[in-house]
Amino acid sequence: MVSFRCSDPLLEAGFAWARERALSYAHNGGDPVGLWYEAALPGRDAFCIRDAAHQRAGAALLGLTEHTYNMFRRFAESCADSRDDCMYWEIAKTGGPAPVDYASDEDFWYNLPANFDLLQACWAEYCWTGDGRYLEHPFLRFYESTCTRFMARWDRDGDGWPEHRKTDGRRGLGSYNESRRSPALGGDLPGAMFAGLQAYANILARRGETARARETAARAADVRRRYLAQWYFPQRRRFYGALEEDGRFRAQYYDEGNFLPIYFGLLDGAPELPEALDNVLAHGMKNTEGKTYLPQLCFGRGREAEGLRALRALCSPKLPRREYPEVSFAALSSLAQLAAGVTAPEPGVLRTLSGLPEGWAELRDVPVLGGRIHVRQEGAVRTALDLPDGPSFRWRVCFPGTWRSILIDGEPCPARQERDPAGRAVSCLDVPLLRPGRHSAAAE
Repeated sequence: MVSFRCSDPLLEAGFAWARERALSYAHNGGDPVGLWYEAALPGRDAFCIRDAAHQRAGAALLGLTEHTYNMFRRFAESCADSRDDCMYWEIAKTGGPAPVDYASDEDFWYNLPANFDLLQACWAEYCWTGDGRYLEHPFLRFYESTCTRFMARWDRDGDGWPEHRKTDGRRGLGSYNESRRSPALGGDLPGAMFAGLQAYANILARRGETARARETAARAADVRRRYLAQWYFPQRRRFYGALEEDGRFRAQYYDEGNFLPIYFGLLDGAPELPEALDNVLAHGMKNTEGKTYLPQLCFGRGREAEGLRALRALCSPKLPRREYPEVSFAALSSLAQLAAGVTAPEPGVLRTLSGLPEGWAELRDVPVLGGRIHVRQEGAVRTALDLPDGPSFRWRVCFPGTWRSILIDGEPCPARQERDPAGRAVSCLDVPLLRPGRHSAAAE
């Protein structure tokens, strides 16, 4: 079982709590729906798309990848022409749509960012697990539907954005922000579109469909270009959070419409990112669900101190509504991906980049890429990786700052320079690991 130790006692205790709490939400096959974990309001006995897409990284750390596969497959299978290529928003343990959200194919709750959010989550899960089933049907039908028919059916004015209309009611809400008056679309919809189209381009490239991959990547780049050009609000030095049905932007800050574009990577590398992130931090998060995203917004984007405070708050016993399943799953993934710096950015690649400026963190028995690994970070300049078993993969070892070389098992190797989403230098080296054993890296 995965474990986490750290020089920060609150983070270490928080991981232990989150692991046990998240495991308590796992259901191991006794229900008609099959393997699943709770990803909705407590007591619903169900999982919804937004929560499941966000919780999948924490579930992967716990070895719940078959649970995630079953849940994602059931969502993909529910994508239907009769629902205008929407899925069931929330699936109950019975295997059908949750009655609270679904009356018929003409009357059901649905948030339009969900298709693209699930698509990017499927790609992320494939990168972490290498599970080839994510490149087969029914997923391929769902990916294709999302990037073609879904777009055509919901972009009814031809402006390139899917949108909600008042006559749609709760069917096809334009944002994850569930305020009383839904706009045509929130800023989170372009963010999810960007991430989903990028993911589909990667999937197509993986399948050898090079021309379609390039075309889809260009569509993702166009979404980003149009968002940066059309949605910036110079008077408030941030982006608009929502677009109304009459074509006017909503001037008020719009929570998910403002912070989720950052989460989806829509502003990474853009000069407006620092101001947009400062604006999110100034407004804060209104609910616990929003707080689960905050560490991921801050780390790697120049706000690590704020991210660490947000991570400690997630781990604190004083956090309101701590029993919400998303809290424990998000705390696990944030501690692993941000503090210990373990990610799988592409198939067959394990990346390490410490998010701790000082102190140490150790993550053990991490199930990733078909094996289990141990990682120890010493501040931001030393990393140890144990590969006890499993297939080989590329280790992308990274350190913040500009370094001429990286020592791998004591041998200096030239480092290449990259940029993080905030534009800061990161020094990296790809190391093919051909055998189990303990490997060390240090910035030099």
